[in-house]
Amino acid sequence: MDGILNCTIGELEKIFENNGFPKYRAKQVFVWLYRFGSRAFDGMTNISRNMQNELSKMFYIYRPIIANVRHSSDGTIKFLFQLADLNTIETVFIPETRRNTICISTQVGCTVGCKFCNTGYNGFIRNLTAEEIISQFLAVKDYLKLWDSEKERLSNIVYMGMGEPLFNYENVLKSMQNLMYDENEGISRRRITLSTSGIAPVIEQLAKDLPCRLAISLHAPNDYIRSQIMPINNIYNIESILNTCKIYSNYHKYLKITFEYLLLKDINDTDECAHELIALLKPIHAKVNLIQFNQWKGCSFAPSKRAQRFSNILQKAGLEAPIRARRGVDIMAACGQLQSHGREERI
Repeated sequence: MDGILNCTIGELEKIFENNGFPKYRAKQVFVWLYRFGSRAFDGMTNISRNMQNELSKMFYIYRPIIANVRHSSDGTIKFLFQLADLNTIETVFIPETRRNTICISTQVGCTVGCKFCNTGYNGFIRNLTAEEIISQFLAVKDYLKLWDSEKERLSNIVYMGMGEPLFNYENVLKSMQNLMYDENEGISRRRITLSTSGIAPVIEQLAKDLPCRLAISLHAPNDYIRSQIMPINNIYNIESILNTCKIYSNYHKYLKITFEYLLLKDINDTDECAHELIALLKPIHAKVNLIQFNQWKGCSFAPSKRAQRFSNILQKAGLEAPIRARRGVDIMAACGQLQSHGREERI
């Protein structure tokens, strides 16, 4: 039996045709899955009883187990999801005045191993399947009872949770295709952000396949500093990343690229670093998100006290550089804090 959430609309249409079902039924099933959150085929009322039974034999509709839920004082909610193989991932819901954002994971652990990130510190186990990525979105809507709400909805998705999305490209791409699907009142590509440490050749492929908002985890103005805190820079250095960003921008001029910059005390927060960053990003249609370091046990880095000064220098040079609001710090749900917890964290 296969997971139906692993199928794109095109794949499902082919399966239906091969099994003697009308092709248009695939769109109806997609609407039930993604617009109404159906967890069983017998509730799909515009499909015959016979077809419901046949689909139940062919497919299952996946949801992870909610192992734990933690609520922050600022309204952020962190979910610990247990997968079918008992591995766990974390997903974060961030409510705001004008939007509700879900931060989803793409791997169990992370392959990149950035020195400042708790996820990478705990190592890599495996990639998530498309259904495991998609089901985070669906499970959060289940928990928050947002399926029937006209006022509240999950309006934004950020692929910024555990893992490097572009090292799990096929499944990430499929998940975005399904969540964007128009017939489901899907989320606009302008409201989906993919954050990557800079896997240069795959960035170019993404530009061709399915453009969304792109966020580059840069965190340094030169290769010397970046290689010290992000070992991936020894494979994809800053020059290679910026070159592919220019290609991305040429494909999609309306999508401004965001460069994430985590400020670390006495490492990348000097005035010299700020001026170097300005020169680096000048040729690109870009903005900078300045991030305050969120400490975690076992990490030797310290938060910078120069965030506002750093921001002022960038903005004086005409570079948009807001300081990202810290959310969910009290429940270890902020940037760089996600991990797979042990059994003591589970319900």
